Parts: sequence; structure tokens; C-alpha cells
Amino acid sequence: MRLSILCTAVLSLAFSPVCPAMTKKTPIAIRMHTEADKNDSDSFSVPVNLIYQHRQAYLSKVADISEKMVEKILPFRASDGTWGCVLKLIPSGRIRLETMSANLRGSALVIFVITETSRHQVADMIIDRIVTDGIITIPRGLKDFEIELLKKQFKILGEPVKQNPRDKPKDKPMEMPGGTFEPPADRNAAYDPITSPAPARNRRNSALDLPRLQD
Repeated sequence: MRLSILCTAVLSLAFSPVCPAMTKKTPIAIRMHTEADKNDSDSFSVPVNLIYQHRQAYLSKVADISEKMVEKILPFRASDGTWGCVLKLIPSGRIRLETMSANLRGSALVIFVITETSRHQVADMIIDRIVTDGIITIPRGLKDFEIELLKKQFKILGEPVKQNPRDKPKDKPMEMPGGTFEPPADRNAAYDPITSPAPARNRRNSALDLPRLQD
């Protein structure tokens, strides 16, 4: 993780404008809001008490990064018994995070998790460097049912890719009338009838042998 974690306690969300209502299509949402200028109008920012940093901050009403930019996750058990989660962003999210971390160094990034029955702040961080790998880590604060929802919604980092049973296996031996013929080791090499061994022939197909030259 490229962002300094200052505090890690769980905080109930006090200001609903930062976190919009859930929709039926998204059982769990992750919204990341950056710190805004306190002189911005109420249309663009909202004051929120950051218990992690023990101060009040103004956050942008529009999320800078959402669950739509998450590609894969890696849940892990935190030391306090809650769950943390590594979030890997899609390419557009990675670029957004890199640009945001370059332009807003020193400001706060606050992460909210929203479900149909719960919404709360799980992390607030100080952006102290440019993040180029597209990785953000929620250190703790996630509940068991939230992790289950995340597992259903996103792929797990490091999980092997399942092969489609409809895909044909590569390099399958080619069936020939006189037996089988294995492709050469070099896929770009042409089969040379002089240097390459002759295909195995079985006795049942002896009639298929080419006629030999007479002495």
C-alpha cells in the first residue's frame, strides 16, 4: 500500500450526502472521497468528522474512485478481528489514482463502505506519495458479511483462471491413417521428411505403405 494509514478505528457515517443510496444492482459499494477546500460551496463539499485523524475535514461530494473501478480484491483478517482488503483497480482506476495522488499530496483520502443495511467509514489516509501501481488497501474495519458480498462481486487476486471446457487443448496429436504424428518441438519449423522420423505405422494399415523402388 502506498498511502500512510493514520488511524484504523471504525466510524459510523454522520453525513449521508457523501454516500449515496444503494441500488439493487450493487449489493456493496466502495466510495473513496478526497479532501476538498473548506471554502468550496455546499454543492461541492460536505464537512465530515474524521475520528481516525481527530479532526474535521471537508470532503468532495462526488466520489473520486468507486467499486466500478475495482478489478480484483484480496481479503485478509486484521489484528482486531475485523477484515481488511486489498483493492486492485482497473487501468482507468489506476490512472485516476495516480493523477489524484500526484495533485492532492498531503490531503486526506476517506473510504466508505455501503450496503443495504450498513454504511460506515473504514479508513482515512494521508496521501503522502504518488501511487502508480493501482493498489489501495483497506487495513481493517470490514465486517464478515461485507467480505462475503465483496467475494461474490469481485475476483480474488492470485486465484487461478478457470479454463473454459469448450476450449480445445493446444498441441493435440494429429490423427493420421498410419498412426499419430506429434508436431515438432519448434512450432515454426517445417516438417522435413528427410531429417524427421517417419510416422509410426501399424500393421493393420500396412496396405497404406508407399510402393518401394525395385532393385
